[in-house]
Amino acid sequence: MPEGPLVVRRHPDAAALVARRARLLAALRAWLDARELLEADVPALLPYAGQEAHLRPPRAEIDGLAGPLWLQTSPELALKRLVGAGAHRVYALGAAYRGGPEELSRLHQPQFTLLEWYRPGNSAGDLIEDVQGLGAAAAAALGVAPPAASRILSLSEACRELAGLSLEPLLAGDLAGFTAAAARAGLPTGAGDSPETAFGRVLAGAIEPRLADVEGWVFLHGFPACAAALARLDPADPRVALRVEAYLGGIEIANGWVELDDPAEIRRRWKHDRSLRDGAPIPWDEALLAELAARRGPPTVGMALGVDRLMLALTGASRLEDVLPLSLARAPRAEPL
Repeated sequence: MPEGPLVVRRHPDAAALVARRARLLAALRAWLDARELLEADVPALLPYAGQEAHLRPPRAEIDGLAGPLWLQTSPELALKRLVGAGAHRVYALGAAYRGGPEELSRLHQPQFTLLEWYRPGNSAGDLIEDVQGLGAAAAAALGVAPPAASRILSLSEACRELAGLSLEPLLAGDLAGFTAAAARAGLPTGAGDSPETAFGRVLAGAIEPRLADVEGWVFLHGFPACAAALARLDPADPRVALRVEAYLGGIEIANGWVELDDPAEIRRRWKHDRSLRDGAPIPWDEALLAELAARRGPPTVGMALGVDRLMLALTGASRLEDVLPLSLARAPRAEPL
């Protein structure tokens, strides 16, 4: 049936969900507060946004204000400025926004609840411990069993074990060799793929589907440098980044890294990401770069965790709308008579 207009769907047990989510949010805050992280109120509407090529920050026009603003895809930029100001243990818990037709689906809503935190640390292992602790606290608040024991895999191990493919050619800069091997293994490839696109195809097409068969947390680390985002490269092997993603029930729940604090390198990566985007470029946060150039703090780790997805994975729900009291949905369009 053709798709109809957008509507706001109320869950049949909305009142019970409000209470259950309140317990979940309180538990997450209590876990972080106990570790001396401070909650920060950060703006969701800014004159710049992140440069990730695959994300679309929604654009907003405000009467009386010159120039567009963007709803933030995460509180990352605001929190990083607070970290630079000396708030070294800080988090934000609230709404984030993403545009694009794919952002209204089983695991996506244009507005969703995101927890993002920053604290001193210098390894992906610090973030793995945080996610495990938060997951256990969330499970207790929801009255469900905590996740089973975790599996921790490097991307080299995951490619070999789950995709039957070596990551070594990509790490060595041999994109043609990597895509040829992927094609021989029956994995998706595309003519003219960039290194990050080729890697992303293997991750999404071959590795992530296999994670649904694993009980408990799965943590993937050791991302190739082409997929570093704003993570530091590993000083012991600069071919890989100090980045980690957390999966539960095959669903990506959290993504984080040891924070890059070199403003020149951040600018270079932002320029690269901008070159991959469709449409007009989005301004980036020049003030953050200037503040990093003037003052660098201790090594920091940061991570973003999707709260709605965490609740879905822990409770065994199948769609985000199952764990939201109110959600955006498409109404069926009536067939013409």
